[in-house]
Amino acid sequence: MCKSSGERGRVVRTLKDGYWDRTEIVQMADGARRVRKSSKGDAPPGPWGVAALRREIGYLSTLPVAARSVFPPILAAWDESGGALSAVGYEVPFYADHVDAGELARSGALAQAEIDAFQDALAEALLERVHAPLPATEQPLSRHVRDVVEHALRSLEAEPVLAAFIRADSVRLNQQDMAGPRTAFARMVEEGKAIVALDAEPQVRLHGDFFLENILWRPNKTVVTLDAPQLILIDPVSVAGVMRGPPVFDLVKYVSYAMGELPALRSEWVDVGGFEDGEPDYHYGIRFHDPELAPYRTHDWHTRLRLAFEARYGPVNRRLYPLIDGYFSVAMAVNTSGVQRRARLLKATADFNAVLLA
Repeated sequence: MCKSSGERGRVVRTLKDGYWDRTEIVQMADGARRVRKSSKGDAPPGPWGVAALRREIGYLSTLPVAARSVFPPILAAWDESGGALSAVGYEVPFYADHVDAGELARSGALAQAEIDAFQDALAEALLERVHAPLPATEQPLSRHVRDVVEHALRSLEAEPVLAAFIRADSVRLNQQDMAGPRTAFARMVEEGKAIVALDAEPQVRLHGDFFLENILWRPNKTVVTLDAPQLILIDPVSVAGVMRGPPVFDLVKYVSYAMGELPALRSEWVDVGGFEDGEPDYHYGIRFHDPELAPYRTHDWHTRLRLAFEARYGPVNRRLYPLIDGYFSVAMAVNTSGVQRRARLLKATADFNAVLLA
């Protein structure tokens, strides 16, 4: 792998302009196309950005044979450290016949029969190839989750309108009395059952950022011109760098997206109130009946995968699921703003309270 990005390739199209990285299609001198993912040299890397990208390169570079078959190979990588920012990135093949499953879900273009086949192939890739058992490490996932949540809450408190909510012992959310987010998380840690479960559950290699946009699928109607599997997983490693842990870690984010919740949060198809409008209660809800979310109502992108997951691992831990869901929400709240940030904070609060009630 090369150590410098140099002047390799002409940018053809930007696929994703992320919080701290950019994904582009580039055309090489010989006409071949690649996908390049790199840190932004003109933007702050955020609390985890560059480190997570380095972990992603390491993840893809060290996969065992079974998992390697469902991920793209790294064709080049670089890490140019120095100065205020670091240029880090890598390139993989461009699969012209494949579409990210998030786009397919939004378009409503696939019949349910193909969506079912997609979930069956996805279950095989995740459960049989990615989720290999791993030995325990000196840095348990519980420590990471505590550190990330505490860091996120401290960061969010810098916004005065959020600080009072975060520090409140109790709040009224969606017409229910609940512990405030900091209080709820502290009680959860003190109680210990959910936190202990993070380390007591079987530890496996995770995808880490497992949702529809990070899965490529070659639709059945597509003319095949590339020798590649029909399903390809991309962009592993969570926003805060998680690569190993209990299998349910991957299920939580996938289901949130596949049911329309995560797309709604990103696009602010949500109702949020109680911070500045003088209302006595805070409220948060997804506008599931909006036309934009219709594809997630008319097609089922998650049930078959969840059933395969439970057949492999047994019933989902009722404490662990909302804990991980809340962790994702509060971590991403740090990297967003406005309505989306507030919605994610309120969702995390409800999730942490759900752990206490489970």
